[in-house]
Amino acid sequence: MRLIYAFLAVRMLRLARFDLARHDALIADADAALAQSRERVRLAEALAARADLPSLAAMR
Repeated sequence: MRLIYAFLAVRMLRLARFDLARHDALIADADAALAQSRERVRLAEALAARADLPSLAAMR
């Protein structure tokens, strides 16, 4: 019985490590997406300024 519990414990630890690695990857992807979104907003603001349009913040 101890062998079964040991096997299950090792398996659960491996799954937990996989979940943590996936979590870290998702955080990195989310950070990259947020940075890309901020860059797009900055570019849109610059284009709006060149076209003499009101600021995007003023449109909200």
